[in-house]
Amino acid sequence: MTRSAATALGSILMAVLSVATALAAPRQQDVRNIENLAGCFDVTYEFVEDGEHDTFAKGSPLRVREWVGLRRDGKGSMTLPHVSITPDGQAVPHWYEVWTYRPEDDAWTQEIWRDFPGDTSTVLRYECTAPWMMNRWQCHAGEAPKPFRDSGAPFGFDRADYAWLDRENILLVTDEDWVHNEHNKKVDSEGTVVAYELGWITYQRIAEQECRVAIEQYTRK
Repeated sequence: MTRSAATALGSILMAVLSVATALAAPRQQDVRNIENLAGCFDVTYEFVEDGEHDTFAKGSPLRVREWVGLRRDGKGSMTLPHVSITPDGQAVPHWYEVWTYRPEDDAWTQEIWRDFPGDTSTVLRYECTAPWMMNRWQCHAGEAPKPFRDSGAPFGFDRADYAWLDRENILLVTDEDWVHNEHNKKVDSEGTVVAYELGWITYQRIAEQECRVAIEQYTRK
């Protein structure tokens, strides 16, 4: 092999390695988006379906305070536990999510778990993989169990007319707040869609001292 050919081959190999290295590392914007999901928030829940099974809608949304922690589990993986703060000041573990980068797809998998990290009763509710597009993440999760609001919650319904939820989630994240938009189908055991549901959950960032009781019990890092 001539010197010029060897030089050309070396340049090609370096370019390939550079591309492979870039693909193996998540974009900083993606990481920042997920980091912005964490903090102390006033959260508002609204779900609209058919006028009879709407939850926290018609001008009366549910408002809660919530602390979202952040634990870095290694390169390209983060766990975010959600802790609700009750009106009487109690910190109650709500649910948690795990974000894992998939370099082969240049995308992120979001796993939604019931309860809290480390609990023996924790259950994976659903997961979904999609890329971040600037500060927006949209993913069709597909089949997921009925949410608590439709399975006997005191503030909701005990629905027997459908078996599972076909979920599609959209997140739009900024430094100050973020929105979780749900586009859901409620499907019976025969595969028939019995209802459509639109959910709108807003997280408005507030001073972290407002979540002190949760931070003391469930640290951010």
